[in-house]
Amino acid sequence: MCHNIITYMNLHFFKRAICLFIISITCCRITLADNYAILISAGQATSDVVITNTEYWFDLYLTYEYLLLEEQYDSSKVFVFYGDGNDYNSLNPRYKKELHNWGNITDYNNSKTTLNSVITSLDSVITEEDNLLFFWLVGHGQKNDSTSDDSYVVWIENYNEEILKNQLVALINSITHYNRRKIFWMTCHSGAMGGGYYNVNDSKTTLVTSSTSNELSYSEYFNSEPHATFDYALFSLSTGVDPHGSLCPLVHYLPTTAIEDSLLSVNELHSGISTFISLNTNMLSYPQHPCIFDMGDIANKIFIGENKQMKNSSMSTNSSYWLDRLILSDVEIESDIDISIDVDVQSEIRRNTFVPIGTTMVIK
Repeated sequence: MCHNIITYMNLHFFKRAICLFIISITCCRITLADNYAILISAGQATSDVVITNTEYWFDLYLTYEYLLLEEQYDSSKVFVFYGDGNDYNSLNPRYKKELHNWGNITDYNNSKTTLNSVITSLDSVITEEDNLLFFWLVGHGQKNDSTSDDSYVVWIENYNEEILKNQLVALINSITHYNRRKIFWMTCHSGAMGGGYYNVNDSKTTLVTSSTSNELSYSEYFNSEPHATFDYALFSLSTGVDPHGSLCPLVHYLPTTAIEDSLLSVNELHSGISTFISLNTNMLSYPQHPCIFDMGDIANKIFIGENKQMKNSSMSTNSSYWLDRLILSDVEIESDIDISIDVDVQSEIRRNTFVPIGTTMVIK
């Protein structure tokens, strides 16, 4: 990866500087990076109100909506695997594609054959410049040997198919080119995906799982709707509202660093999901501890979305950011910031961004 390095600060000519200009970042890239997402719901909903059934569609819908509306993913680069390949016609208007005047959300069925065929073909599409989000949204998983993470298997419920862990890892790793890779995994015993001989860990990958390798993962009723707690927490913490628009009290769940800069890194998101689950479920009877695996130490500075705006915030904690674009607006910075920008776009420092003497901002 190649960057031109622009170092801005230390400013010794003002006690406090007001930055009113645009910083252009030129990188060794011929084309702009694309952000790809693979969403897999390993079942098929047949009801709007049944645990371990309804969430196959509801949670898929919410995640798809979040990526397109909040994080500006291009729908043509979001590959959706669900059921028999057709959208579920929910009676709940909140989960109808007509809500957003969308066409089909589902691109492919979720059979083992289709998953292998389509995902392996993406290796010729996704490049070293691009970012990949891989989300196993809802499904059943188990370990056939309680002491071995490599005995983990997942179940495609509607096709009654099992996929062994070594096959799963080979499938995910069949996409060999990416700039950074974010993986979220929701099944029972999902922590096994980060352990054992077969795993998806590398220096450019962060994996977040819904539970440890020895725990079950649960669904709950939220506002009388079934959701996987892991998925529901991710949506509510990422958007700041629940699926029906009621404010989620983020300060109760997120680390102070996330509240401070108004951005939610993968590591902060994992922490928030863990706290959400502990406060909203019966952890004594149903222990569920989301895990994070991060060999490259990137979880603290990467995000589900790649274009971020930091505004109306005051920062006092040293931070690093690695993404495609960052805009600073109405920010008071009292800490050191290291920003890595990976595509040939303009990142901006807008009005009323204050940086005291001694603070260092490095933009790579």
